[in-house]
Amino acid sequence: MKRLSSLLAIACFSFGAAHAEPVKLTIPTLPSPSLGAFMGPVIKSQKFDEQNGLDLTFVQKPTATYRTDFAAGTDQLGGSGTLLADVALLKVKGLDVVYLFNVFDFWGTVVVPQNSDVKTVADLKGKTLAASLPTANFPMFRYLAKLGGLDVNTVQLRNSDSSGLVPLAKSGRTDAVQLWEPSYSILVHGNNDFRSIDVMSKWRQTTGQSAFPYLGISAQRAWVEKNKPLIPKLYATYEKAAAFVKSNPKQAAAVISKDLNIPEAVTLDLISSDRLQLNLYWAGANKKAAEEVFKAAQDSGYLKTSPGDGVLYDPGA
Repeated sequence: MKRLSSLLAIACFSFGAAHAEPVKLTIPTLPSPSLGAFMGPVIKSQKFDEQNGLDLTFVQKPTATYRTDFAAGTDQLGGSGTLLADVALLKVKGLDVVYLFNVFDFWGTVVVPQNSDVKTVADLKGKTLAASLPTANFPMFRYLAKLGGLDVNTVQLRNSDSSGLVPLAKSGRTDAVQLWEPSYSILVHGNNDFRSIDVMSKWRQTTGQSAFPYLGISAQRAWVEKNKPLIPKLYATYEKAAAFVKSNPKQAAAVISKDLNIPEAVTLDLISSDRLQLNLYWAGANKKAAEEVFKAAQDSGYLKTSPGDGVLYDPGA
């Protein structure tokens, strides 16, 4: 009888564990076509969250709302968390936030009309350049431009919301436009109207780093301390999604495009290129690269001091 009771208890426990309810998490992201919104459709369509015991809800928010809600702690997680704007800058200002893991490395460029006399970034001196100045992308461009021989103070800057950069480029009202993905792919797909000016090669040449931590999952420290068992599950969910995108580009492009209202051909071109920079790793796995990002941000005036490597999550610590 005692043995039978033990077997029944084990069976009940196993049944309960197998049918445990997934943990619900809400992941805010910046609105489409932000890269931060790319992974949600893939995760939900392939049920990668359910496979890891999670039930993720992705909510797109306007940029100002996203950043305000995360900084205030209204949102404990950030699915479009940039290492600089949503972690380092907040940490320097006294908020306790953490960069859990990287999803996309940095990529940026400058586009000019095909017939422009601008051949290198240094040729932008005295020209007009449209850019989204408050973004985390711009200070990194400023740093890379400096490495390429351009002091951005010698350029006539025209500030624009990130959603207005593609229309500005098409209008020809400025000599050049600073862009990143997916806006670049949207602009150049199906035409030869623009040229891309290289700025990315200077990163590896100068720092010796191949990784360029940029955008991933951020969290409030209080949430991290309370939910450590969930963090590897969240990482595994994104890891499966990243592998799916790389091994099934056509299927992934169809899913992403349908959900985010981007032409499928544009998304497929981006996924198939080296510009997507989908590169998943724990934040603490590339501390040296992150330190170089912090140095670059201080050099460009975006950060006053380094936030320290305490903002980089290390699952083994």
